[in-house]
Order: sequence, then C-alpha cells, then structure tokens
Amino acid sequence: MFFNLGIADAAQDSASAEFNIILPEFIKIMPVTSPVLTATITDRTGNLHAPMVSRFRVIKNTRGTKTLYLKANITTDSGYESAMFEQGGIVYIAFGNIAKIPTSSALFNCKYGGLPKDSPSVVAYPVTSISGAQNVRYLAGKEKYELDVEENDSQITVVVGTNVNKTSFAANDPRGFYQAVLSLTDSDI
Repeated sequence: MFFNLGIADAAQDSASAEFNIILPEFIKIMPVTSPVLTATITDRTGNLHAPMVSRFRVIKNTRGTKTLYLKANITTDSGYESAMFEQGGIVYIAFGNIAKIPTSSALFNCKYGGLPKDSPSVVAYPVTSISGAQNVRYLAGKEKYELDVEENDSQITVVVGTNVNKTSFAANDPRGFYQAVLSLTDSDI
C-alpha cells in the first residue's frame, strides 16, 4: 500500500543565500632584530667602528609591486624633522644628540654643507646600501627613498656606513647618544 503525503513537492522547493566577505589589501611592516643598531664613534675622526644595519620585514597579500617609503627623522628644537639628505651625490642620515637637542638651524647647516662648528649636536653618515627591494629611488625634494617591493614576504635591509660626513662632525660636538629614527611605511608621508 502506498501513501502520498505531498512530501515530494515540498522537497523540490529550495533557496540559497550567498555569504560574501571582502578582504582588503593588507600590508604589515615590522622591524627585524638587527645585528647593529648602535655604533661608537672612533677617536676624533667621527667615523664609526662598524656600520649600522636596520632590517624590516614586509608581508603583503597583494600580487605585483607595492611602493614603500623610507624616511629618517630626528628631534630638534623645532620638533620632529627630516634627517635624510643628499650631498655630493651621496644620501646621508643625520643623527641628533638626544640630551643636547640640536637646533633646526644646526640640522640645516649639516644638510647644506655648513662648517662642522655650525652644526653642533648633529652628525651624519651615508646610506651605503638598501637591499630587498626591486627598485630603490631617492627622492631628493622629499628627502626620502621610494622602494618597490614585489614579493609577498620581503626583508628590506638598510646599511648606514662608517665614514662621517666631514661637514657634520667636530671634535667639540657634545658627547652622548645621537639618534635618528628610520621609518618604512606604505604611506607617502
């Protein structure tokens, strides 16, 4: 005996709902433990005993090239100022004394070739290499580097050389810690 309760007709009706999520572009930039973030100046020359090395790890979820920006800043009596500059075809990073904050004019004199006595509390060292990016360009008018990164997981290494910019160092510069803050960002700041 066969009973038909109309279940077959009800089973033929169906509906579906699509769930969608949007994953925006993602980039994460983080410092990597570096072997040399602090160096000592040799006697009276202003040169460093060893180069300084900074590393950044860049993770992104996009294909193709991503442009990043590398800047350096120091604190002066006028606030936080750009410490990257080009002189004679060489890009330098200026370091400012953290106990005896340099004046903005001392940083200016360092950047534009004044006498060492005119830039107290500021010393500068060359950027000798940047690796891990496909293209590296220094933007002189903006005082920063532009780097193109293609890999989804990259390591950018920045090496600051040992030879002091001779127009920045004087034997009577105040002793103590000198600092520059190096930043790698995906924002064109």
